[in-house]
Amino acid sequence: MNFIEKPNFPKGHAIVAAVSSEADDVICALESAKIAVVPVEPCQNLPEGIASHADLQLLHLGGKSVLTASCSKKSTDMLEMLGFDILSTEKTLDFSYPEDCLINAQIIGKNIIVNPDAADENLMRFAEENNYNIIAVKQGYAKCSILAVCNDAVITADPGITKILQQKEIEVLKIKEGGIYLKGYDTGFIGGCGGMVEEKILGIAGDLKSIKDYENIKDFLRNRNIYAENLGGKTLRDIGGILPLCEE
Repeated sequence: MNFIEKPNFPKGHAIVAAVSSEADDVICALESAKIAVVPVEPCQNLPEGIASHADLQLLHLGGKSVLTASCSKKSTDMLEMLGFDILSTEKTLDFSYPEDCLINAQIIGKNIIVNPDAADENLMRFAEENNYNIIAVKQGYAKCSILAVCNDAVITADPGITKILQQKEIEVLKIKEGGIYLKGYDTGFIGGCGGMVEEKILGIAGDLKSIKDYENIKDFLRNRNIYAENLGGKTLRDIGGILPLCEE
């Protein structure tokens, strides 16, 4: 077993991933694909619909380093058993913004896409000490908003993020908002719908065909030889992402 060196992007087949404990069908599909799951338990300080979202409680920093925010002992115990070094946030998660998105940042190569005003101090300190390029955005839910498919290509519905990333020579597929199920909300975020489970396989919670931009997404992925695999259900769902942690 090897730790995934670059967050979000396994070089081969992922064998460990963190996922919401409430995404039963996705967990079953991952385990059937021989990917062990670190289930992220609901945090009582977060609203019901997003209480167990992995992208709010865990941020893989690369290699054996993980930053956690109000993560359950069950989840952190599993991470420690796997050999991860765990760094905790200074603040605790809470219902109100920005305390609900302390570590909601997207790491792409040596870039960290984040709203510095919403981020926890320990995240920003890590970025600075490890010479990451901080791409500042206004969107506090940066990780939720961005589905990263490789180091220089992402999918998002956020116009502000789109404009900024295009200036940074990161290719962006801008999709329409809406059409993603998230309990208690009008719509979910595309970044919370999946994650890379293999170098060229994108695991998705639901069917991409259920949203209007399906053809555009399919072409965007196909141009990079990436295959999207439905891990459960006919409706595209925001489950808080699939966070690959270890690979073969």
